[in-house]
Amino acid sequence: MSPKTKQVVRQTAAGKQLNLQERTAAASRKEKASGASAYIDYKNVDPRIETALYYGFTPLPSQLIITKEDRAKADELGNEAKPESAALAPTLEEKIALFRHYADKNLFERAQPVMYCTEFSSGNALKKKAGERRLSYEIMGSGKSVGEATLIQVAFATLKEEAHDELSLSLNSVGDRESTSRFTRELGNFYRKHVALLPATCKTLLRKNPLALLSCEHEKCKALAEEAPKSIGFLGDESRRHFKEVLEFLEELEIPYRIDHHLLGNRVLSSETLFEIRETLKDGTSRVLCSGGRYNNLGKRLGLKRDVPSVGMNLLLTRAEKEAAAPRTIRFKKPSVFFLQLGFCAKLKSLSVIEILRQAHIPLYQALNRDKLISQLSSAENLRIPYSLILGQREALENSVIVRNTVSRAQETVPLCKLTEYFKKMKLG
Repeated sequence: MSPKTKQVVRQTAAGKQLNLQERTAAASRKEKASGASAYIDYKNVDPRIETALYYGFTPLPSQLIITKEDRAKADELGNEAKPESAALAPTLEEKIALFRHYADKNLFERAQPVMYCTEFSSGNALKKKAGERRLSYEIMGSGKSVGEATLIQVAFATLKEEAHDELSLSLNSVGDRESTSRFTRELGNFYRKHVALLPATCKTLLRKNPLALLSCEHEKCKALAEEAPKSIGFLGDESRRHFKEVLEFLEELEIPYRIDHHLLGNRVLSSETLFEIRETLKDGTSRVLCSGGRYNNLGKRLGLKRDVPSVGMNLLLTRAEKEAAAPRTIRFKKPSVFFLQLGFCAKLKSLSVIEILRQAHIPLYQALNRDKLISQLSSAENLRIPYSLILGQREALENSVIVRNTVSRAQETVPLCKLTEYFKKMKLG
């Protein structure tokens, strides 16, 4: 953190200040005296989404219903049938239902992004076995690369909580509209040069949607697909930077990944990053447990005044029926910590810090989609959260954070390796 920034952060209140422990005790007494609840009650939700709560997701109390009108709109926009292998992938009708909810609840008026965890009823839902749930996690109103990283981190943390260990992550990028147009045009040119090698049915497919040829199981098509142009080769500067940042987040989180050029999503829905998490089973086969990606260009097509940059994923929770808890009310501790970051180097480390707090059972608010420290500090003070956790560039390099008392503005630097112990002494965990 720069000296100038530290000067802002180090402003202290005049007069005698209570230490951090005393402030915590005073706040607790005040809360008890007023009868205010120290918990947030989330009703009728799967208890297995608790991991996502630490990363800022809010569960919707009921399923989002996909209507006939939603399906009709999807068909109007050019909905595509999904192959069986992509059964978990988000559908166009799901996103239409989500945007309808976004507009009906006037979520434009809220601070962006809004982060939801929900379940869809109807639509192209995956056939579920006993104990399985197919949940959707959405970040709406932000185009920042930290969105993809947050979803992937939540997916891995949730799946590991369910004892899924043999996990692998695949990613690709189709870029923005211009990137996709360039790629589709060059892909069509490539297949037209080799049209003589295509089966009759695939020649028809070439005229309708050349992208579909990349997933064709015919041996000749599979061979051509290996030689075909790759979408990441046609990314514009901004799309290339965005995808690079996503990969940097994953490397900071030490999440292994591979680039899968055949991961292209829905041509009507998908933009920028696409990703998929598979589990390798004991018999050597694999199954998809998570599928997601960006959909930045859907808002205006659905009649909204502007596009709403968004990213989401579907996650399959597969715990056995006897172990799967039924939906119930979760009592989640109100956050006592507001996590702030300054600079991209700090943002890269942010998700690791949040994971430390999650494992210590310390709920928090975060502002990962904001860059200016002053606006983040203002939010912390407006929400009356007793402590701010500040991660600047220097702290990121030194593996430390600044813990700041929001009321007194007293602060101290704490090594990350001692952060859990520090908050336990404060009795915040």
